[in-house]
Amino acid sequence: MKVEELEMYGKALEMPKEAMKKHAKIIFSLLRKEFGIFGLPSIIIRMKKHSKRIAKQYPEALKKAKSISYVFEKELKKMVTIFYSIYDKKGRNFANEFMISMARNVATVSMPAIYQINDLVKCEGDVFDNYKKMNRALFTTTNRMGTWKHDGFHETEDLLEFKVTTCANIDLFEAFDCPDLNVFGCEHDLGGYPLIEEATNSEFRRHCTLAKGGDCCHFKFYRKGTAPDTKESNK
Repeated sequence: MKVEELEMYGKALEMPKEAMKKHAKIIFSLLRKEFGIFGLPSIIIRMKKHSKRIAKQYPEALKKAKSISYVFEKELKKMVTIFYSIYDKKGRNFANEFMISMARNVATVSMPAIYQINDLVKCEGDVFDNYKKMNRALFTTTNRMGTWKHDGFHETEDLLEFKVTTCANIDLFEAFDCPDLNVFGCEHDLGGYPLIEEATNSEFRRHCTLAKGGDCCHFKFYRKGTAPDTKESNK
């Protein structure tokens, strides 16, 4: 099989239903661990309350998210409702820390699903070359959709590099008056990309992001063994 024949090739970060189910289980487990089985009902009630509030207060933001995709709108709304529900119980700082932990935990499921890792490694040709193709296809689609605009690809045998210059996550979380969540996608990547490096024979570097004060999100995917020793400064 060629990498171009994979189901997830060129998809815009929309995960298979099975991965979405696993996401839900991870989120439930984290909430149960933090609030206990007896504390969960109050969180669920708050989530329902905030879901209704968001639908009433931010119809244009929801409409904009849905124009990208139904799944994107649903997931964004879920993140905001969870954040505000935890904020109500334990304050902003704790809510921020919880959401960062959640982003990194769900990435253990979503990142392998986005890149269809189990099948990618079986495709014809060099696995890193195929990984570069998957990234080009993915970010070409998000660029076309306007979700994450970038400045074009720079590629060598051992590197795929590009700069994302606009981020729909930031625009929409701020439209929901929830800029705290701007970094959610960044943290998801930090939790997910290292997990697939060995399978894809790659090394991930990104030393600036829009959500963390940079003028772009500077993605660099290196062939394993060729990246600079700067992993600790990834953002």
